[in-house]
Amino acid sequence: MTRVSTRATVAPAALAVLALAGCVALTVNVTFPQEKIDSAASSIEDLVRDPNAPPADAPKPAPRSELPDAPAATAGSGGGVRVVARWPTWWGPARAEAQVPDLKTRTPEVMAVIESRRTRYPEVAATMAKGCVGENNQGLLEARPGQGCPPNVGALVTAENRDRMVLYRTIVEQNSMPPGDLTRVQRGFARAHRERAPKGAWVQDEGGTWVQK
Repeated sequence: MTRVSTRATVAPAALAVLALAGCVALTVNVTFPQEKIDSAASSIEDLVRDPNAPPADAPKPAPRSELPDAPAATAGSGGGVRVVARWPTWWGPARAEAQVPDLKTRTPEVMAVIESRRTRYPEVAATMAKGCVGENNQGLLEARPGQGCPPNVGALVTAENRDRMVLYRTIVEQNSMPPGDLTRVQRGFARAHRERAPKGAWVQDEGGTWVQK
């Protein structure tokens, strides 16, 4: 009787473990290709400089596989990817995959920073054209020796860089990117800033060399 009772107790427990192992959910960070980061940076900087610029394309839903044992990927609460791994059989290994979504660039937090920078941009552009500030390779402004520089250059640089860093960190956080990808985001925006800097502005290339456009 003791042996029968033991089997009756162990069997349901083993079945429960196998059932729980059949569907495991985990949240992962998303590493975006640099091309997507660069494209998002270009789109945002166009909005800062031109209020009439068309918005970026709406995010497209990630395709779902038709295979019965394929993992499903759904958007997590943090804007990342929630990966559900399913075992095709109880003895097989788990498989987990996720489609990389489009970067979120039109959230209320991002749009608020864009609007703040948009109101400041005419003054930034005019100061930059005098050679008084430049675009460094970290996506930030730096004061430079120019002609006829206004007395508020320091305050202008501080305010603009504060907004830019809020923007970069928000993009990383809201897209569930690894914290270390902040550097990649700044690099993408630095490229967008260099390309759009007005004539007379100082720009710093990726190697650290300053040149005047």
